[in-house]
Amino acid sequence: MVSATVGELKPSISGKRSFRPNSSTRHTTEWPISDVSSDLIVEVGAVTFPIHKFPLVSRSGKIRKLLLEAKDSKVSRINLPSVPGGSEAFELAAKFCYGVNIEITLSNVAMLRCAAHYLEMTEEFSEKNLEYRTEIYIKEMVISNISNSISVLHHCETLLPIAEEINLVSRIINGIASNACKEQLTSGLSKLEQNFAAKPITNIEPETPSDWWGKALAKLNLDFFQRVLSAVKSKGLKQDMISKILINYAHNSLQGIIVKDPQLIKGSILDSELQKKQRVIIEAIVGLLPTQSRKSSVPMAFLSSLLKTAIIGSASTACIADLERRMGLQLDQAILEDILIPANSHGNNHHSLYDTETILRIFSIFLNLDEDEEEENSRDESEMVYDFDSPRSPKQSSILKVSKLLDNYLAEIALDPNLMPSKFIALAELLPDHARIMNDGLYRAVDIFLKTKSY
Repeated sequence: MVSATVGELKPSISGKRSFRPNSSTRHTTEWPISDVSSDLIVEVGAVTFPIHKFPLVSRSGKIRKLLLEAKDSKVSRINLPSVPGGSEAFELAAKFCYGVNIEITLSNVAMLRCAAHYLEMTEEFSEKNLEYRTEIYIKEMVISNISNSISVLHHCETLLPIAEEINLVSRIINGIASNACKEQLTSGLSKLEQNFAAKPITNIEPETPSDWWGKALAKLNLDFFQRVLSAVKSKGLKQDMISKILINYAHNSLQGIIVKDPQLIKGSILDSELQKKQRVIIEAIVGLLPTQSRKSSVPMAFLSSLLKTAIIGSASTACIADLERRMGLQLDQAILEDILIPANSHGNNHHSLYDTETILRIFSIFLNLDEDEEEENSRDESEMVYDFDSPRSPKQSSILKVSKLLDNYLAEIALDPNLMPSKFIALAELLPDHARIMNDGLYRAVDIFLKTKSY
C-alpha cells in the first residue's frame, strides 16, 4: 500500500468532507488535479463527501452501478443511507480506494468487512480489494484468537443484518467455540503430563486468570451471548467452565438487581421496563445452566441470587420451578443466607418478610428424591436415596445438615411478627422424626416464635 501521507479526507468549512491529495505528494498520473471541481458527491447520513469518482468506481461495484443509473453527467450525487458503520466506514473505504494506507484493527475490521460487502469492493473490480484485505485480517488475527473474536463479535452488534448475511457472526462464534474446546483439551493434556511427572504436584485447581476470555463475554448483548454459550456447550466445554461464564455474565448484566439482602426490596417496585429486561436476562441465564444435578458445578449462592431476582422480576413459572428444583437437589450445600427468600410483597406491612412457600417447596424437593428420579438426572447420583438405618450413610449426613439448616431458618423467620402460625408449623413438621438427632434447634425456634407473638 501507499503511505498514509499520500492523501487525507478533510472536513470543509461547510461541514462537508472533500478529498484532496497533499500538494507535496501529488502525482498527475494517479490523482485528480486539485483545482478541478469534484465530480461526485456522496451523502452518507448527515455527512457529505465531495470527491472524484474514478478511484471509487475502480474498486466499488455499488458506486459503479449507481453512477451508470445517474442521468446528470456533470455532477453526480448519490445517497448511501445504509452504509454499515456510517460515514466513518465510508471515509476509510474511500481512503482505501485512493490508495491511502488505512490501518485495519480489531475495532474497525467488522465495520470495514461489512462496508466492503455493501460497497461491493470485491476481487471482481480490483485485485486485493477491501473485502480481500479484511478477510485476511479476520482469518489471521480474529478467528484464531478467542479474546480477539469476542471483541470483534461485540462490534458486530451494531452491524446487523449485514454481519449476519456475510456469515461473519456465525464464523466468529464457531471460532470461539472451537478454540475454547482446544484450549480445554490442551489444559487437560498438560495436567495429565503433570500426573506422570517424577515430582508429585499438588492437585489444586488454578485460579481463573484476570485476563480470562470468559470475562470478556460479559460485553456481548444477550442474543450473541446465548449463541456463544450454546456453541461452546455443543462443542463439549466443561460444565464448571460454563457455570463460571454464566456467573460472570449475570453479575455484569444484573448489577444492582440481584438481591442478597431482603431489606433491599422492601417497599420498592421495580420499573416495568427494568423488570422486563431483568426477567428476560434471568430466564435466558437459567435456560443456559448446566443439567440439573446433585453434583452441579453451579454454586448454591448463585442459584439463590437467581431465584430471588426471578421472583422479584416475575419470571415465568417454569423458570422459578427450575431454580427451586436445582436448590432442592443441592440443599445440603446451602447456608442460612441462601434460603432467606424475601417475600415479594412490595412493602405491604401486613405480609411476612420471608417467602416461606418457596422454601417449603425446596425442602420438599430434597426430601422426596427417589432412586428412579435421580437416575434420570445422573447415573452417579443414586446415593441421594435416603437410608436412615445406617448412621454412617452419606444420605444420613446430608439430611442432618438440612435439618440443622431448617431449624436455623425457623429461628430466623420466628422473629417476623407477621408470620402466620400455620406456615411456621408446616415447616416445623416437614422433616421426619429420625431426621434430627436432637431437637434443641427446633425448641429454640418455637420459643422465639412464641415470645415474638406474645409482644
